[in-house]
Amino acid sequence: MTHSYPVRTCIGCRKKGVKPLLVRFVFTPDGEICLDSRQRMPGRGAYICREVACLEKAWKKRAFIRALRIPSSRLGMLDKKVYDRLKREMEGLVPRDERRSEEGDLNEQT
Repeated sequence: MTHSYPVRTCIGCRKKGVKPLLVRFVFTPDGEICLDSRQRMPGRGAYICREVACLEKAWKKRAFIRALRIPSSRLGMLDKKVYDRLKREMEGLVPRDERRSEEGDLNEQT
């Protein structure tokens, strides 16, 4: 018996993938963007492929603001320090050999 997983879209590259293979970021009720490694934190979530390049694309396109529905009063908090912290957290979460995996891995189970 196979398990069916929900499909989510990466906010960086817009490719669809199964939820366990994507990294979730959350805009917490405290007004912070956090990496949610267990995918259980409260707050609005957005998903990114396990590629740092997708994080960079999402940041440049301001996709976090749209996907997480960050209010304009909080836009000042989205500076380079926040991006650098999220990038370090993501690099620590994803093993180096997984970062180089083929794009097809995301769609194997869809």
